[in-house]
Amino acid sequence: MDADVAVVGAGAIGSSVARWLAKDGHEVVVLDKETGPALHQSGRNSGVVHAGYQYEPGSTKARFAREGARRLIAYCRERDIPLRQNGLLVVAQNETEIGYLEEAHRRSQTNGIEARMLEPEEIQQVEPAARGRAGLRVPAYASFDARAYVHSLTGEAMTAGAEFLYDTTVEAIEDTGRGVRVHTSKGTLEAGGAVNAAGLQADRLGQDVCPDMRIVPFRGYYAEVVADKRDMVEGHVYPAPDPELPFLGVHLSKRADGRLIVGPGAMLAFGREAYSFWGADGRDLLDTLSWPGFYRLLGDAKIRSLIGDEVHKSLSLKAMAAEARRLVPEIEAVDLVDSYAGNRAQMVSREGELVMDLVVREQGNTVHVLNAVSPGLTCSLPFGEHVAQLALERA
Repeated sequence: MDADVAVVGAGAIGSSVARWLAKDGHEVVVLDKETGPALHQSGRNSGVVHAGYQYEPGSTKARFAREGARRLIAYCRERDIPLRQNGLLVVAQNETEIGYLEEAHRRSQTNGIEARMLEPEEIQQVEPAARGRAGLRVPAYASFDARAYVHSLTGEAMTAGAEFLYDTTVEAIEDTGRGVRVHTSKGTLEAGGAVNAAGLQADRLGQDVCPDMRIVPFRGYYAEVVADKRDMVEGHVYPAPDPELPFLGVHLSKRADGRLIVGPGAMLAFGREAYSFWGADGRDLLDTLSWPGFYRLLGDAKIRSLIGDEVHKSLSLKAMAAEARRLVPEIEAVDLVDSYAGNRAQMVSREGELVMDLVVREQGNTVHVLNAVSPGLTCSLPFGEHVAQLALERA
């Protein structure tokens, strides 16, 4: 065997798995088609530590987010990774959103996350520029340098003996009965077991275990507030979350580097790794258009409305500012400039439902991490250890 475990993907979860395995004395090889770690979901995001206040109690997200947030904050502090623990303010503007807020508060209590409902006059005590009919304060939220964090994980994994092979595309994982053969663009590697943590490509490597789901990519586009207006928000200001959707809507977040970002939009992407508005990949687009669940998803009027709104925001800073102004009335379109984008590997079921939770499936000697969307980054330390232990049981 070339390794005890082969890990596909050098994002946050794959790197966390490798770190834990290597520190535990196992031979591990990480394969990634890119030139380095965290070049997709793990490095193209808001850099927010999600405490997990709004997740469905009993879900995998709820299980790992609380511990993940605590450990991630401690990890960054111990290693001087840029971090700002500045808390979250969630704001509701109407009766429907107040209902969402009250449901989020109930979930936070069940999940053991500190959160407090606020009256309108208390909102400005937390964030002076914010306005709303009700608010929810969640102190455990923070911002961090996500890429620096993943680079730290990979560095510690390598120090402990893990090998990282970049520029290496994994074409298939073959179960041999006594282990796996990982077929790559540079040859075949044999291992006792494998972990598929390939993010935006995970369903392709795990197609045999997820015939009921397929990744439909959503592009998250961020704008940024100009430098002289960054101080209008000190932490994170979010709209009340619709519990039926995995998207949080346009919000304002003060990053660890002091920049204030606004977004993201969540429009359908024409390619899994296409980060510009018009970027496209023929194979990815065909996969989306040939999936029955995609058309069933579009049958939901709420989803159709969401997609239309998100396309508008991705094309117009004015539209982005208009939505942000529901939270912070003083923000104007002239205060925003284009920033960056990242794609979400959102699983859609054959029935047309957005898969809300993290999904792990096992087959033979392989563990497949599927739908590892937000808060996968926040969960990555304890979740990575969990996946690593599953892999050892399979190897």
